[in-house]
Amino acid sequence: MSFTTVGEVERPDASEQRVLEAISSRGVADFSGLPPESKQLRASFIEALIAGSRPDLPQLCCPLRIRGAEIRGPIRTLPANREGPGMTLLFWACHFDSPVDFSGADFLTLRLVDCTLPAFIGISLTTRADLDLSGSHFSGVSGHASDLADVGDCAVHLNHAHIGGRLLLSATPEGRFETSGSVRMDGARIDGNAELHGALLRSCDDDALSARSTTFGGNVELLPCQGHRCEVYGEVCLVAAHITGDLACGAARLINPDGRALHCEDLVVESVFLSREGPDTHFEASGRLNFLTATVGGSFFLTNARLTPGPDYTGLLGKGGPVAANLQQARISNAFVLFNVSALNPGGDASPGHSAEPVEGWFLLAGAQMNTLIDNIQTGWPAAGYLDLDGASYERIRHVDGGDLVEKRIAWLKRQFENGRPGAATFRPQPYEQLTRVLRDSGLSREADAIAVEKIHMRLAARVDPPWHRLFPRLLMLVSHHGYSTSRAVLSFLVFVMLGAVMYTVAVRDFGQPFFPFEQAPEATRYILPLGLGEVAAPLGCPGLDTLQYALDFALPVINLGQDTFCRFVPSGSARWLWLTLHSLYGLLGAALSAIVVLTLTGLLRRD
Repeated sequence: MSFTTVGEVERPDASEQRVLEAISSRGVADFSGLPPESKQLRASFIEALIAGSRPDLPQLCCPLRIRGAEIRGPIRTLPANREGPGMTLLFWACHFDSPVDFSGADFLTLRLVDCTLPAFIGISLTTRADLDLSGSHFSGVSGHASDLADVGDCAVHLNHAHIGGRLLLSATPEGRFETSGSVRMDGARIDGNAELHGALLRSCDDDALSARSTTFGGNVELLPCQGHRCEVYGEVCLVAAHITGDLACGAARLINPDGRALHCEDLVVESVFLSREGPDTHFEASGRLNFLTATVGGSFFLTNARLTPGPDYTGLLGKGGPVAANLQQARISNAFVLFNVSALNPGGDASPGHSAEPVEGWFLLAGAQMNTLIDNIQTGWPAAGYLDLDGASYERIRHVDGGDLVEKRIAWLKRQFENGRPGAATFRPQPYEQLTRVLRDSGLSREADAIAVEKIHMRLAARVDPPWHRLFPRLLMLVSHHGYSTSRAVLSFLVFVMLGAVMYTVAVRDFGQPFFPFEQAPEATRYILPLGLGEVAAPLGCPGLDTLQYALDFALPVINLGQDTFCRFVPSGSARWLWLTLHSLYGLLGAALSAIVVLTLTGLLRRD
């Protein structure tokens, strides 16, 4: 390519003249199909057109459209300050041998579609409408000018940019949006959707996509497109971002096994969809899903997902072991939906034949708040010993797999403990109390009682209390199901009374009626027979005694049936003290059992 000059001004060559003719005709400067030497354009020529810095070149009053060109040199010139809505730049299938730097520029619309270039730098860039980089391939800034060193390994750098429309980073029929380096938009404002449909992002460090404190006026979409899933190798960071719409990651693959696959701490979003898109694909994540203190205005869906947990996050969690999903202190205004979640094969192998094993990594819901919990208990939750529900709260609960509610929920709560049995250090009553309250508020009193009893069982199994403190709960379990079974309490008392009646009947039969009226001495009365025929001793009993009534009356210290106040138990013989001891013990136990019955009937023993 050669240039002629007039004075200090370079005259446009044939390729540049093609661009000028396209501008004048409001058409497209199409270089596709031309020989390589005829496709080349100087970056300085493009800069001059955009900036309006050369008097020999026309002022751009219509879109600049270029297809199939090879642009030599870096584009770094900022547009001149112009009045009006700004200009439109459209590049299709162009090749840039150097980074494009539009930092601080102001455009109406900017499109680089199906292009190849090292990097796109748009720090504080403004577009009034869309920024479209779909189908383009970015190799990164490595090896280019030193003044780009402050952008690190980025491929697309949009920190503090303002995109008035959509940000399009999607696949096209010609190819995928693909990066070798980070996509950064920290502190940016995007008024429309951010669409990464079918995109492939590869990071040279941790952050493949960084959107810290970014505001999105629409959705953030990592969805399939043109036969490609959205794949990200590195961290997707949305810390403190504000998404007016949804975070949709249907069928996305997020691979960052040594850290966080999805980092959404302090995120504000309408709804979150970590789910499949279509019958044959799943959401896949290798690394931690972090939604610590996130605020979700709608629902959170973690469904049809395959997960590999990331390394332990001991600085905050201190749980030990890998972490799959962290929703501690998250706020979900509607439903948290969880089903069909299983382990992803090591290395993120998505082969369809892998077994659906539960995830062996922590699901942390401590302090999370949600309106409704909807889950499949068998397929939604992690393996036993990897579930933290302490402090989690919800107003309604529903499982979608059918079956007995109590059985399913007890199995769910047992997943908090390895091998289903808590230790003194791992048992927490709050998850049981929360479920009990929700079931009782839903009118499921029987089910609520069962969960409350299970809490006491787990507390006893964990040996949280000293041995002597566990005696009374065990007695309550035997007698009244910890105060939750009135029928068991009444039946236990009646059985106890029957045993008392048997005891007193044996005493009467074998010990010569040891019952006597209170107003008479227990000694026998001697009668002198007339005419000197002698005398006879007649034992004096307690007329009208009924041993069953006596046992009932003596076991009820408050209610008087007229038995224990009229007759007294005065055994004799060698076993006298044994019978007195049994009598006293029966009275004490009877008073205790009758009190338990009363407290059970009134509900005072229940401890939800």
